[in-house]
Amino acid sequence: MHRLTQHYGPAAFGFGVGVVWVIWTGALPIYTPLLTAAGVWAISQVVIRVAGALAHQYLGGSGGTTPHRAEYSQPRALAAQGRYREATEAWELAAAESEGDPEPYVALARLYRDQLKDPEAAAEWFRRARRDARLDGGLDLLVTQELIELYVKQLGQPQRAIPELARLRERYPRTPGGQAAERELQELRARIAREGNGPAAEHPAP
Repeated sequence: MHRLTQHYGPAAFGFGVGVVWVIWTGALPIYTPLLTAAGVWAISQVVIRVAGALAHQYLGGSGGTTPHRAEYSQPRALAAQGRYREATEAWELAAAESEGDPEPYVALARLYRDQLKDPEAAAEWFRRARRDARLDGGLDLLVTQELIELYVKQLGQPQRAIPELARLRERYPRTPGGQAAERELQELRARIAREGNGPAAEHPAP
């Protein structure tokens, strides 16, 4: 309200002085349309500014109901500079403070997989993302698919992918993702049987 006074106090004072001058000089009939238009404009501007201030206070301002997305500029900058170990430390701190935001978890998993060439650590962070972060259906599906790819291609342990595929099949039945998991599950079980890698357990992973 103080800001409204700053913005519109001088204008209101000037408008009032103008009205007094018009009345004093006897020119009111001539200037009535102009004064009416100016008065309507001034009132509309005050209403717009008050509505904006209230919207900012209750929706977008400090303590409002709309949260701001974290930017994570420090770990991103470190990774861009090739300082991958420092970036992992910064992402781990962000994950601890993120209150369930999945971005630090997924970023850590991909950093370990793609830059540090540590697929086991990457798999652990994908699992932690699923366990500790708030994943919607699409991100849960993506994280599990990336975990399966780690098990099969980088770690060379296809048997560890079996429960993950079974999980997708059971969690997303009658969806393209669930149907693709069913097909891959059957193919992987057949491959494991041919290669003699032992029984392929199908207990869904958590």
